[in-house]
Amino acid sequence: MQERIGVFVCKCGPNIGDKIDVDTIVNEVKNIDGVVTAKSHNLLCSNDGLEFLKEEIIKGNLSRVVVAACTPKMYEQKFMNTCEEAGLNPFLFHMTNIREQVAWVTPDKILATEKARKLCLAAINRMSFQEPIEKKEIDVQPDVLVVGGGVAGLEATLTLTAKGRKIILVEKDDSGKTETTESAQFRRVYLVEKSPCIGGVSARFEEVYQTMECAPCMLSPELQEVLQKENVETLTYSEVEEIVGSFGNFTVKIRRKARYVSEEACIGCNACFEPCPIEIPNQYDGGLSKRKAIYLPYAGALPNVPVIDRLNCLHLNGKECNACEQACAFGAINFEDEDRLIEKNVGAIILAVGSKLSDPTQFPQFGYGKYDNVLSAIQLERLNASNGPTGGKILLRNGQEPKSIAFIYCVGRKEKGYCSGICCMYMSALAHHVKEKLPDVKIYSFYTDLCLPKKEHQKIFEKVLAKGVEFIRSDGSEYVDYDGKKLIVKYKTESSVKSVLADMVILAPPVEPAKDIEKLAKLLDIPLDEHGFFSEEHILMKPFGAPLEGVFVVGTCQGPKDIGDSVAQGSASAGKILSRLMLGEKLELEPIVAEIDEEICCGCNTCIGLCPFSAIHRDVEKKVSVIDDTLCRGCGTCVAACPTGATKAKNFTMEQISAEIMEVAK
Repeated sequence: MQERIGVFVCKCGPNIGDKIDVDTIVNEVKNIDGVVTAKSHNLLCSNDGLEFLKEEIIKGNLSRVVVAACTPKMYEQKFMNTCEEAGLNPFLFHMTNIREQVAWVTPDKILATEKARKLCLAAINRMSFQEPIEKKEIDVQPDVLVVGGGVAGLEATLTLTAKGRKIILVEKDDSGKTETTESAQFRRVYLVEKSPCIGGVSARFEEVYQTMECAPCMLSPELQEVLQKENVETLTYSEVEEIVGSFGNFTVKIRRKARYVSEEACIGCNACFEPCPIEIPNQYDGGLSKRKAIYLPYAGALPNVPVIDRLNCLHLNGKECNACEQACAFGAINFEDEDRLIEKNVGAIILAVGSKLSDPTQFPQFGYGKYDNVLSAIQLERLNASNGPTGGKILLRNGQEPKSIAFIYCVGRKEKGYCSGICCMYMSALAHHVKEKLPDVKIYSFYTDLCLPKKEHQKIFEKVLAKGVEFIRSDGSEYVDYDGKKLIVKYKTESSVKSVLADMVILAPPVEPAKDIEKLAKLLDIPLDEHGFFSEEHILMKPFGAPLEGVFVVGTCQGPKDIGDSVAQGSASAGKILSRLMLGEKLELEPIVAEIDEEICCGCNTCIGLCPFSAIHRDVEKKVSVIDDTLCRGCGTCVAACPTGATKAKNFTMEQISAEIMEVAK
C-alpha cells in the first residue's frame, strides 16, 4: 500500500516567507511519488493553522505528514498532538527546520530556497522508513520513600502528604445504566531515619541563623505532625538495605534495627535511665556528657522512646543485668527483640541523608583532642543548648566561664579543597550567642575569606561587629599551642607572625559527606562528585535530580547548604513527584527509546557501563543486553557505542537518518 504523504510549509509571516520562495518548494514536492497534498500556510502554529492541518489530514486520509517550519524545540509536540487528534499516529509526523537553519542564516534568497528545498526532500525521503510507535502506560505506586529525617526530609514528607485526592469512577452496567463511585486516596510516605530520633543536626541547635530563632521551637510542630500523620510511617533506627526497580515501581528493603524497647508500650517516663550502671560518652553532645546504655539522644528527642545500645548493654553481652527491665512499670523492655527486614513498594525516592562535620583530629595543628578547651563548633552548639550538657551555660572543662575565646574559621579548607559556604555564618551566629550570655568575653575570629552570600548575612555580621567581636584575617596557617594556663593561637598576616591568648578555641571544620552516601550511591548507581557528595543531574536545570528518574538528592547530602536551602530542595523535590506520580493515574513512558536486536548483540556489555540512566542490564541466560523501557530516556548513548549495530533508537534509526543525509548530499 502506497503511503499518502502530506507536506505543509509554513511562511512564519515574514520570517520564512520573505527569505524563501515557499511556492516554488510547494510546487516541486507535489510531483514526488507518495505526496498527495502539498500546501503552504502563513502561520501554521496558530490556532487557525493547527485546525487547517487537522482538516487536511482527515480530508486527505494522510498516512504521513511533513511540516517545514521553525525549530522543532518549540512546536513539534503541538503538531504531533494535532496529528493524534486527526487520527494519525503522532510518530508518523516529521518536522524540518527551515527558519533557524535556513531563513535566518542565509541572506541570498535563491540559496535559501535551494537549501529549504533539499531539507524538505530529505524529510519526505525519511518518511518511507518512519514507523508508528505506540505509547506505553504502566501502573504506578504513588507512595514515596524519604531517606533521612532532617529538615529536608521532613519538609518533603509534609509536602507529599499535605492532601489526599478524590477519585471518581464512572462505570456502566450490562443494562447501560451509569454508576458513579467516589473514593478518597492518600499517598503514603515511608520516612526512614538511621538514628533513634528525627530532626537531624538542626534539632541539636539552640538557635539558628538567619532568624536567630529557637531551633527546637521551630522544629517541634513539624516533628509532631510527621509522627502523628496517619499516612506517614516513620521508621527510626532503620537503614535501607536494597533498592531495585524504576520510577513508579521501586521495591525497597529496610532493616529495622532492634530497639529493645517497645514503641507501643513505652510512655517516655525515662525511669529506666538511672538504674543502668553503664556510662559512656554521648556522641550527640560531642562527647561533652555521659549517657547510659539505654538512652535518648538528647532531652526532647522525638519519638520519645529510648533505645538500648547493644554494644554496651551488659545484658545483651551475656552479663547479669536487667536493671532497666525492673525499673519499667509498663513492660516496655524486650531483650528478645531482633532486627527485622521489611519490604515497601514506592514510586519515587528522596535521599536526604544529610552530612557531617569533619573530625577535627584530622588537622592536628589545632590541638583538638590534645588540649581540653579546643572544641568543635557542634560542641559549642551543645554547650549553648538548654538541653545540652551544661544546661545552656558556656563553660570551660573546669566549670569556669571563659574570659576569651578564639574562633578559627576555614579549618581544613586547604585539605578538603572546597569552601563549605555556611561556616562563616554559623560561627558568627555562635559568637552572637556567646556574647548574649557572656557580654564581657573577648572573642577573636580568625578567617581567610568571609562568605556572606545572602541578604540577611551582612546584618548578622554587622551585629557581631557591633558586639565587639574582633575579626582577624590570616593566611589560613593558624596553629594552637598551650602554655600550661592559656591556649595560644599563632597566626600569620601579610606582614608578620602574631599570636593571641585564649581560654577556649572553637574550630569550624568543613562539612563532608555522611557515611550513608557511598552505600546509597551504589544501590542506585548515583555518581558522587570529587568531594564525595551526590552529583545532581544538572547543576543548573536539575539541581536536585539524580540520573535515575524518580530519585532526588536534597539537602546537604548533595553539598553544604543552610537550613533554608535544604527546606526549599525538600519541598521542590516533593513537588516534582506530585506532578508526575498522580494518585489513580497511570504513568506514560518515554516512547522514543532504544531497543536491542538480540540476534546481533554480542554481549560485550559496552552499553551497560555507558548508560547514564542505568536502563540496561545483562540477561545472564541469553548473554545479551536488555533495555528497561521504564528507565530509558532515548538519549542514544548506547546506539553510538554499540560495536555491532544491535542497538537502535526508535524514530532515529540508521535507515531514517541515512535517508535524510543521502537526499541532502545529492
